[in-house]
Amino acid sequence: MQGNPLGYCGRRIDPDEGARFGKWRFPKNLPKARILYNAHRAQIFRSQGIVLVECPWAVMRITQAGFKNVVALLGTSLSQTHITWLASATSVLLMLDGDPAGDSAASSILPTLALSTKVLRHQLENKMEPEDLSDSQLRSILRSHFPFF
Repeated sequence: MQGNPLGYCGRRIDPDEGARFGKWRFPKNLPKARILYNAHRAQIFRSQGIVLVECPWAVMRITQAGFKNVVALLGTSLSQTHITWLASATSVLLMLDGDPAGDSAASSILPTLALSTKVLRHQLENKMEPEDLSDSQLRSILRSHFPFF
């Protein structure tokens, strides 16, 4: 959470391999429940709102489109560490992947976070991920929720 490197992550490009083995590879025993990817950079934006995504690639794409207020769960699970960090944001925009896992995660995360902060949700089309969107698509979506960026 302070920006100290813990390991690496890799993403499988081949869709068949991704379906068989999962898209992501993290170091064994990586404490994902204690990490929000990019939290050390996004922390100064909590008073303006945070975008919550699943993966580092989505963080990179959204940052590339001009938004620095984004963090990733490194999956679809929300931990107490995540809740505590996100609770201090004025609002959280859920922008999880448009697949069954992302939809299920958003449905469980939204009411949990809503106990401590304002939660918005942008549901992506079927099988879409934030990193699949163009800069203009990302800007349009995010400016509708965060007009000051």
